[in-house]
Amino acid sequence: MFLNKEEELMLQGEYGSGAKIAMEIILKLGDYYNAENTIEIKNVQISGISYKNLGEYGLDLLKKFSDSKVRVPSFLNPIGFDLDFPTFFTDDNNFIKGQMEILNIFRSIGAQQTLTCTPYYIIEPKFGDHIAWAESSAIVYANSVLGARTNRESGISALASAITGRAANYGLHLNEGRKATIKINFDFKPEYFDYAVTGLYLGSKIKNGIPYFQGLENNKDALKSLGAALNSSGSIPMFHAEGITPEYFSAISDSLEIITLSRTELEDFRKSLIYSVDPDVVMLGCPHLSKEEIKNIAIFLKNKKIKHGKELLLFTSRKIKDEALDYINEIKHSGARVFTDTCMVVSPVQEKYSVIGLNSGKATYYVGRDKKIFFADIKTLLEMVTDEN
Repeated sequence: MFLNKEEELMLQGEYGSGAKIAMEIILKLGDYYNAENTIEIKNVQISGISYKNLGEYGLDLLKKFSDSKVRVPSFLNPIGFDLDFPTFFTDDNNFIKGQMEILNIFRSIGAQQTLTCTPYYIIEPKFGDHIAWAESSAIVYANSVLGARTNRESGISALASAITGRAANYGLHLNEGRKATIKINFDFKPEYFDYAVTGLYLGSKIKNGIPYFQGLENNKDALKSLGAALNSSGSIPMFHAEGITPEYFSAISDSLEIITLSRTELEDFRKSLIYSVDPDVVMLGCPHLSKEEIKNIAIFLKNKKIKHGKELLLFTSRKIKDEALDYINEIKHSGARVFTDTCMVVSPVQEKYSVIGLNSGKATYYVGRDKKIFFADIKTLLEMVTDEN
């Protein structure tokens, strides 16, 4: 892989040991995927920073980059607890200490303490921007809804890109790497929750590739949910939605295999994932809730209260929480709790409950590995844990 003079100096250690390791990572990725060169990137989103994911081994690895500074705006994924309420999520002081040490290292290298899986609510990449994002749902949203370009980075490769300002130029950074590989039709008009079910089902069915959807509406929250599920049950870093994805018109060919999805097929799949119909907690916000989603939840919860013995936990970013304070105050009046900085997937909070109600395909995929879940639409879930006030 061709490196320019500055990249050669990074590789030789002239910019510090952290930058040397970072350049080595990008070089190995480029060699593996036959990239001819690197490409400069606009920004980075780093995943896998919860102590639940990293542990002591990951923390020791992270320390190797502590002499470095990021070269481009760099955002962080959620951590293992809400910084304002750590003990709600864990009573393990070693967990809290380890998590704060991770945050302090990222702070020292210049990463922004965004702690969200929805960085596009903080800075929205433009069509054609080359970025290096690692959070699975954010990758799909950036490529598919915004038309930015990022591969399915890991936490460590995204960190390497943050430190070098580069990514290996292969895959979804190239026009040919963004072509559709399979066409998806519906024999019904999908609604909001259908997007999550579709993503979870289709990801498990086709595993990888780039689907081209017909019949989707330009509902960004629904599209967010679709992409999050696709890239969890499968390795699908982008999709094309006809009339929505900026480059959809150049992505499809007449020779693609066609899959037609029916409502019965999706509903049978959803029911196969349900292990209980009596959740003791409902968790919403995977990916983190948008302002519009918070508004709709607040409207539903008006003049309602959380049932005795039940809980409702909502997850969003600090930026969105600040923008939606009036709605959040309404939500809190019901007895529900709103958290930032973390979520049900990367925190230990799921360990506190027996049955968890979820509307997220992504959360269902991950949380459902260890817990009994009830997978349903938001209205159904909210009705299960609320009474009239």
